[in-house]
Amino acid sequence: MDKRNIIIDCDPGIDDIVALCFAVANEDKFDLLGITTVAGNQTIENVTNNAIGLMSFLNKDIKIAKGSKGPLIREKRPAISVHGANGVGDYQFPHTKKLYSDNAVTFLRDTIMSSERKVTLVAIGPLTNIALLIKTFPEVADKIELLSIMGGATHGGNTTPSAEFNIWADPEAARIVFDSKLPIVMSGLNVTHSAGLFREDVDQLLNSAGKISKMCGEVLNFYFKGDHVNSGTFTPIHDVCALMYLIHPELYKSKHMDVAVDCSEGLNRGNTVCDIREWIDYDESFPIVLTDIDLNKFNEILLKDIYKLDSMIE
Repeated sequence: MDKRNIIIDCDPGIDDIVALCFAVANEDKFDLLGITTVAGNQTIENVTNNAIGLMSFLNKDIKIAKGSKGPLIREKRPAISVHGANGVGDYQFPHTKKLYSDNAVTFLRDTIMSSERKVTLVAIGPLTNIALLIKTFPEVADKIELLSIMGGATHGGNTTPSAEFNIWADPEAARIVFDSKLPIVMSGLNVTHSAGLFREDVDQLLNSAGKISKMCGEVLNFYFKGDHVNSGTFTPIHDVCALMYLIHPELYKSKHMDVAVDCSEGLNRGNTVCDIREWIDYDESFPIVLTDIDLNKFNEILLKDIYKLDSMIE
């Protein structure tokens, strides 16, 4: 089977770090053409430094392009309480690699248009870069195979009672993306809250002799200091879902739905209104919304691939 061409648009971010590790662990299935950064979990400077730091730590020459420093029209509000002052739970990465480009949108355009095969965009941060790409260079649409998004929810939220952070952070960008009619898979909180690792899993990573697995344990351990962790026993690893689906779609239940993004103010800001009515059938032109996941298999595969990196990376 041919590798899938992917570009990961992200805001590292603890779960972004694990998602990037998962992508590198599956380099036999992914051709990672580049990483673009967007302000979200932290400032654009911090998230870009974290992406460069991780690739330096993994000794991988992946092109990294710096993206949007804030939402299209709104004020930037980073998630410091969840991800720490530097965005990765205060972990200190080396910085031996260099930034490839300081313009993520033109990097995305150039990389997509020069690729012989179509490209899948994996968007696991606010959708600012992707919205700018769609509006500035509409010609890329024909060369985008899929847009796999971590964001939104069929119901509820984590930043507000009705909104997930990535969509809430830049709802105007999210509306542009969902209205674009590109092929979309949405991994929302209704799935990602049930996809993660247990306290004992992270303890085993912390005590690992492996370079990569131990780093993942140290970064993830920061999560257990936050109130978003379920009774201190389980932490979601949201962003991995958008990549896991590309390799293991059998872990998920899904349905084509219409998705509308609320750009109003107040508690409804960033709400992804999904038509979950069972008697309504939408065709394949509408987004695939993931509705359920096999946690045990997700957990098993993620841990296996994290530990696999220890033997892959010198």
